[in-house]
Amino acid sequence: MYWEFGSEFFDSTTGALDRTKLGSVVFKDAEKRRKLNSVLHPAIRWEMFLQILKYILFGSRTIVLDTPLLFESGYHKILGTVIVVWCDDETQISRLMLRDGSSREDAAARIAAQMPISKKMELGTILIDNNGSKEELERKVEALVKELNSRWTPMLVRGVVYSILAALSWLLIKGTLALLHTVA
Repeated sequence: MYWEFGSEFFDSTTGALDRTKLGSVVFKDAEKRRKLNSVLHPAIRWEMFLQILKYILFGSRTIVLDTPLLFESGYHKILGTVIVVWCDDETQISRLMLRDGSSREDAAARIAAQMPISKKMELGTILIDNNGSKEELERKVEALVKELNSRWTPMLVRGVVYSILAALSWLLIKGTLALLHTVA
């Protein structure tokens, strides 16, 4: 990131990335946003893969990926269920300004740089209206988690993953034994 965007986006004392400053540039310039995504996406994809594998192996029934560019990056195509948490534009702008301390213009540019929420809602499997309070959203999410945990799909996925791991382990052991037998 430092080499692609320069030192102006990093704190000179701590070296920390100034996300607000970077965001104010990349969300107004499609080419810089493309460059940022090309730097970040490979690392993000790998980390997502490792996290998903970890949660499957440790028996999690539900795995949640909080991914802002889920549709734009095509990740939604490999998921069984896609939950879209949405709110109206004005609420989204207000929340971004509050969260990031950004101007209305920067918040609107960030939203405009993403796929429209209406398109995300078309692609989503489950929609959650987030125009209310944080407490209302928490109640909706808790109810959804209970529903998702009652489904059988996670058990099937885990069974497939365990079967693949068992088959790969067997092939590794078999190959090692054959190699040892050849050497002896």
